[in-house]
Amino acid sequence: MNINSSYTQEMVSMRRSIHQKPETGWTEFRTTALVVRRLKELGFEVKMGKAIVNTDYVMGRYDSEVKLGMQRALQAGITQEEIDATEGYTGAVGIWKTGKPGPVTAIRYDMDALYVPETTNPEHIPNKKGFASQYPGVMHACGHDCHTAIGLSVAHWIADHKNELCGTIKLIFQPAEEGTRGACSIAESGIVDDVNFLFASHIGNKPRLGEVTVTEPGYNATVKFDVHFEGKPAHSVANPQDGRNALMAACHTVVMAGSLPRHGSGLTTVSCGKINAGEMRNVVPTHATLQMEVRGSTNELCDYIYSQVCRAVKANAEAFDVKYDIVKVGQALTMNPDKELAEVIKECASEVVGPENVSYFKETGGSEDVTFLMTRVQNHGGQAAHFYYGSDDTGPHRSDFDPDDEKSMPVGFTIQTKLLLKKNGIH
Repeated sequence: MNINSSYTQEMVSMRRSIHQKPETGWTEFRTTALVVRRLKELGFEVKMGKAIVNTDYVMGRYDSEVKLGMQRALQAGITQEEIDATEGYTGAVGIWKTGKPGPVTAIRYDMDALYVPETTNPEHIPNKKGFASQYPGVMHACGHDCHTAIGLSVAHWIADHKNELCGTIKLIFQPAEEGTRGACSIAESGIVDDVNFLFASHIGNKPRLGEVTVTEPGYNATVKFDVHFEGKPAHSVANPQDGRNALMAACHTVVMAGSLPRHGSGLTTVSCGKINAGEMRNVVPTHATLQMEVRGSTNELCDYIYSQVCRAVKANAEAFDVKYDIVKVGQALTMNPDKELAEVIKECASEVVGPENVSYFKETGGSEDVTFLMTRVQNHGGQAAHFYYGSDDTGPHRSDFDPDDEKSMPVGFTIQTKLLLKKNGIH
């Protein structure tokens, strides 16, 4: 694998800078500013804010978290002008127009971190080399810092090789992938409606270092949602008849949702991961909130189980005479990569790591919100595909996650530049 060492150094430096100051979904103001600065330096047209985010489709964005994200970005050296340019919505799209006829190709990079505390183990590479998270309880435990850094080096490569390219290239730096919260609003902005080819990828997961897996149709459709019940307070002994018990409505909903019949046509799951309720021990509970999700092996099955849970919520709200509200905070679709484009990925990956290290992989457990972007492109006549490039990490969403950036990132970078040459190169 031949790669200019300056690209690797650039990637590693940017990744480690982002890793030190991780930002969760919809709060990536520093990361967005770094991306925009670099894209503009390289000569890209940049779109951001409401030009790429349809606010009617934003999910799981909380004002208190956004405000904290802005404050941290300012403390980290980002200017108020840069924050104002986002219009409160993180993410950016860099557009390179070659001026020569050719296809529109897009690559997506997610940017957000997780609420995972980074390990203090001194052997952990970020600790050993001094770039561990500086924010308690938050870290890049899924490699999105690597994705963003690779995207910026791909942008550098595009600028360096502009005379070899035709058509238009769009680099999509997407907020809030975790919890499947960000891609839908990006897709609904229309920014990918003219895209002929969309590539998405992820570091790590199943393949080990030096291996690549090309994604087959799979992934689960999912809906993440919060259920809010509002009752009426009363003394639990003196006048309980005057109260309306939100906690009981919530508890019965959890039991009923867990008892709902699944579908014989494929996987359907219901999960309630958290419940907050009540005021104090001798007051009829007035408020209750459930954090829930459903998944299905097809979009239709996901819709089925979600509608069943919604019926259970409504039924229990009526039974306990309380008000209810269901708020969707995340969503993803099933993934159906185009076979022809997947073959292009396989060909390019084989040139990088050798054909013996390239295989196909079907994801049956997880969900990915890039499916909204892929589906949008496909619905407008384009093609979309996805792949993983490996690393010898301990597994994502863990406090000791680290993909060994110097070794793994160049693989993803090189495959992506080869894909651009394949689709937008002057032949």
